[in-house]
Amino acid sequence: MTGPVSLHKLLLVGTARAPLPAELLDAELAGAASPALDTPGTTPERRLWLATGASDLWTRAGYLPPPAPAAQAAASAPEQLPACPPAAEAILKRLLGGGQPASVQTEWLSLLAGKGARLPERFLPNMLDLATRQPALRPRLLPVLGTRAAWLAALEPAWAWAAGAPSDSDSDAHAQQAWHEGALEQRVAALDNWRRADPSAARAALEATWSSEPPDNRLALLACLGTGLDAADEAFLEAALDDRRKPVRQAAQRLLARLPDSRFAQRMLARAAPLLQTEKRFLRGTRLIVAPPDERDAAAIRDGVGDNKYPGLGEKAGWLVDILAAVDPSHWSTSLGLSPDECIALGAGTDYQEALLLGWTGALQLHLAQAATPGLLAWLEAWTRIWLASDGTVRYRNASAFVGAYAALPAPARHAMLLALVEASRLPWQGADLPLVELLHQLADATPAPWPAGLSLAIARRLLGALPALPAQQWGFRSALGPLAAVFDPAAVFEAERGWPGLADDPQGWQNAVDQFFHLVRFRHEMILSFQESA
Repeated sequence: MTGPVSLHKLLLVGTARAPLPAELLDAELAGAASPALDTPGTTPERRLWLATGASDLWTRAGYLPPPAPAAQAAASAPEQLPACPPAAEAILKRLLGGGQPASVQTEWLSLLAGKGARLPERFLPNMLDLATRQPALRPRLLPVLGTRAAWLAALEPAWAWAAGAPSDSDSDAHAQQAWHEGALEQRVAALDNWRRADPSAARAALEATWSSEPPDNRLALLACLGTGLDAADEAFLEAALDDRRKPVRQAAQRLLARLPDSRFAQRMLARAAPLLQTEKRFLRGTRLIVAPPDERDAAAIRDGVGDNKYPGLGEKAGWLVDILAAVDPSHWSTSLGLSPDECIALGAGTDYQEALLLGWTGALQLHLAQAATPGLLAWLEAWTRIWLASDGTVRYRNASAFVGAYAALPAPARHAMLLALVEASRLPWQGADLPLVELLHQLADATPAPWPAGLSLAIARRLLGALPALPAQQWGFRSALGPLAAVFDPAAVFEAERGWPGLADDPQGWQNAVDQFFHLVRFRHEMILSFQESA
């Protein structure tokens, strides 16, 4: 309703509390409305409602639309990318209708980018709206938008992040334009590509604009230095430790920790040296002595010691975690003369087991992102053995960093380690194999599809073989079905299905969950095949 505020107030208060004024309407309108309002016998309530309706109609009748733009926008430039295959376009329509996990939509965009094609024009508004609401989708979407999408985005302020998106990601001119004029997502993509081609020039470009970048931009752009990170980046990152925003400082700390010869890494190593020592005891073996730091000086605070909070841990134990997380775990194998398994086992015998595990898993995640050295892989293998043998509390508290360590590995190394774990497990799985299923479930959520055929087949055979004998209330197995269906190689699942006897009479109640599992696998199979036809 668009009538005057005074009429609205009268409606809310009521005629019993506020008598109607003599003139309810403006003089110009009152003359036209008076025959209805002033009819003998009209109650005050009816007069009020009639006046409100007349005012609303009067206001609507006088509405003037906004003026048309003085000139229409210029037509879009020709497309550079080839069209999406029609079958894949039909799959996207089904995806936008809902009913599939978000990861499948992300996989569709990756397949389109691998095809070197562009998003169908009729879905541009839907996808631009979707990525406006979900910024994490934008890096996947930008490479496949095409020329018309960038033209369309320039007409809608909410889509400004996609305006001017280059249609040819290999063009230096487009990359420079995206860096200097693009939205934040485009600048991040341009800087990341630039780092792959010329790390020094990309860093110099960031340094040139650093002082004028808004705080949120600094955080997003600084992360690009993780691509092609080397010793030449140290001076800039060291200066970033003095940034006013804590997240920016923490990002710089993580990058510096990945440079073993950086001043930051050496400072953390010096702080770590006195924290862990071994003591050999006669007839009682070796024990680990943990001595958390007693205080933080200004330099430690600048380096981020104490920045993070760890529920359940005391302040000094938290300092211990922060320092350990910056030091390559391989250092402890060398300095203590112990294998990774021995370090972790001795740590379990101290009062600081949780702090040690948090620190070491954080360090694994950080340093594996730089290089998967044999020493780090040995630590990850040892941690995995502890993980699979531990109770649920230990797995829960360390899940994020532990899964992050696996996710930080290059895909071939990660898949090879997982395949070795799966092939070493029994066939079919039983309830005691739940920790391994949980690990695979969490990695399915954290890493992109598809997983290799050999790994998919090994898991599918064990998983399907386990279900007939397990109660459907085994929620760990049940909840893993969907995420694994979203990453398995579909052809490998079909091979496992051919040798699977099925659920027979389904005494345990798995049929519905299994049907959903195969439905998603078949949908993804159809989606993958749809990209194999020409546009």
